[in-house]
Amino acid sequence: MAHLRNNTAAPFPVPRPTTAANMDDNETNRTQVEPSSKSRQVRWNDEMDGFMIVALVNEVLAGHKRSDNGFTAVQISKAIESVKNGCGIVVSDKNVRARLKTLKREYAEVSQLLSTSGFGWDAESGTIKNN
Repeated sequence: MAHLRNNTAAPFPVPRPTTAANMDDNETNRTQVEPSSKSRQVRWNDEMDGFMIVALVNEVLAGHKRSDNGFTAVQISKAIESVKNGCGIVVSDKNVRARLKTLKREYAEVSQLLSTSGFGWDAESGTIKNN
C-alpha cells in the first residue's frame, strides 16, 4: 500500500510506497555517498526527495525548459546542490537521474492502481484504500 509521508522540505507531501524497510526513519536519517566508492548507491529518504523535487519544480516554474530526454545538466546540478545544502548529503548526477526514474515508476504504479475499479485515495490517512 502507498503511504503519504509529510515532508518538511517540500511545500507538498511526497507520496511513496511504504514497506517495512523504509518505515524505520532512524535507518534512513543520513546517507553519504563515498566519493571513492565503486558502488555509488544512495539510500534516499523523504527529506532528500523533498529537496530534489522542490529544486526541479522551481527550475520548471522559473521557465527553464527541460531537454527532450529529461532535465538538463544545469537543472540536475541545482537539484544536487539543493540536496547537499538541505541535507548535507553529497549525491551525483547519476544518483539524481536514477531517483527520478524510480519516482516516475512508483508514480505510474500508484496511478494505475488508483485507476483500477475498487481502489481510491484516502486523503485523511494518505493511503490507497480498497473501496
